[in-house]
Amino acid sequence: MVEVVKKAGTKEQFDSKKIERSIEKAAIDAGYSLGDIKRIEEEIIEDITEEAKKIGELNTAAIRDSIFNKLNKNEPSIVESWKKFDARYKP
Repeated sequence: MVEVVKKAGTKEQFDSKKIERSIEKAAIDAGYSLGDIKRIEEEIIEDITEEAKKIGELNTAAIRDSIFNKLNKNEPSIVESWKKFDARYKP
Protein backbone atom coordinates (compact mmCIF):
# COMPACT_ATOMS: atom_id res chain seq x y z
CA MET A 1 0.00 0.00 0.00
CA VAL A 2 1.27 3.44 -0.94
CA GLU A 3 0.72 6.29 1.48
CA VAL A 4 0.59 10.01 0.85
CA VAL A 5 1.89 12.38 3.50
CA LYS A 6 -0.34 15.43 3.57
CA LYS A 7 0.83 19.00 4.22
CA ALA A 8 -0.23 18.77 7.88
CA GLY A 9 1.72 15.54 8.35
CA THR A 10 -1.25 13.18 8.29
CA LYS A 11 -1.17 10.13 6.05
CA GLU A 12 -3.74 8.61 3.76
CA GLN A 13 -3.84 5.92 1.12
CA PHE A 14 -2.74 6.96 -2.38
CA ASP A 15 -5.79 7.67 -4.54
CA SER A 16 -5.15 8.24 -8.25
CA LYS A 17 -8.71 9.57 -8.67
CA LYS A 18 -7.71 12.75 -6.84
CA ILE A 19 -4.97 13.36 -9.39
CA GLU A 20 -7.38 12.64 -12.25
CA ARG A 21 -9.88 15.20 -10.92
CA SER A 22 -7.22 17.88 -10.56
CA ILE A 23 -5.83 17.32 -14.04
CA GLU A 24 -9.33 17.23 -15.51
CA LYS A 25 -10.37 20.52 -13.94
CA ALA A 26 -7.21 22.30 -15.06
CA ALA A 27 -7.34 20.80 -18.57
CA ILE A 28 -11.00 21.75 -19.08
CA ASP A 29 -10.17 25.29 -17.97
CA ALA A 30 -7.27 25.29 -20.46
CA GLY A 31 -9.62 24.28 -23.29
CA TYR A 32 -8.73 20.62 -23.81
CA SER A 33 -11.22 18.09 -25.17
CA LEU A 34 -12.36 15.19 -23.00
CA GLY A 35 -10.53 12.71 -25.25
CA ASP A 36 -7.26 14.58 -24.85
CA ILE A 37 -7.81 14.90 -21.11
CA LYS A 38 -8.30 11.15 -20.66
CA ARG A 39 -5.10 10.42 -22.63
CA ILE A 40 -3.11 12.92 -20.57
CA GLU A 41 -4.56 11.63 -17.28
CA GLU A 42 -3.72 8.03 -18.14
CA GLU A 43 -0.09 8.88 -18.92
CA ILE A 44 0.41 10.96 -15.78
CA ILE A 45 -1.40 8.51 -13.48
CA GLU A 46 0.63 5.58 -14.79
CA ASP A 47 3.91 7.41 -14.17
CA ILE A 48 2.94 8.67 -10.71
CA THR A 49 1.56 5.28 -9.65
CA GLU A 50 4.78 3.52 -10.68
CA GLU A 51 6.82 6.16 -8.85
CA ALA A 52 4.68 5.80 -5.73
CA LYS A 53 4.96 2.00 -5.70
CA LYS A 54 8.76 2.16 -5.91
CA ILE A 55 9.06 4.58 -3.01
CA GLY A 56 6.11 3.41 -0.90
CA GLU A 57 5.36 6.88 0.43
CA LEU A 58 5.06 10.28 -1.25
CA ASN A 59 4.23 13.70 0.03
CA THR A 60 1.71 15.93 -1.70
CA ALA A 61 4.37 18.44 -2.76
CA ALA A 62 6.40 15.69 -4.49
CA ILE A 63 3.29 14.45 -6.29
CA ARG A 64 2.42 17.95 -7.46
CA ASP A 65 5.99 18.64 -8.60
CA SER A 66 6.08 15.38 -10.52
CA ILE A 67 2.76 16.12 -12.22
CA PHE A 68 3.85 19.64 -13.15
CA ASN A 69 7.20 18.42 -14.51
CA LYS A 70 5.46 15.84 -16.69
CA LEU A 71 2.81 18.29 -17.90
CA ASN A 72 5.30 21.08 -18.60
CA LYS A 73 6.97 18.92 -21.25
CA ASN A 74 3.90 18.70 -23.52
CA GLU A 75 0.94 20.45 -21.89
CA PRO A 76 2.17 23.64 -20.17
CA SER A 77 -1.20 25.38 -20.49
CA ILE A 78 -2.67 22.83 -18.06
CA VAL A 79 -0.03 23.76 -15.49
CA GLU A 80 -0.78 27.46 -15.99
CA SER A 81 -4.49 26.82 -15.48
CA TRP A 82 -3.80 24.73 -12.35
CA LYS A 83 -1.59 27.46 -10.86
CA LYS A 84 -4.21 30.14 -11.57
CA PHE A 85 -6.80 28.05 -9.73
CA ASP A 86 -4.46 27.60 -6.77
CA ALA A 87 -3.73 31.33 -6.66
CA ARG A 88 -7.44 32.13 -6.56
CA TYR A 89 -8.68 29.48 -4.14
CA LYS A 90 -5.84 28.12 -2.00
CA PRO A 91 -4.07 30.02 0.76
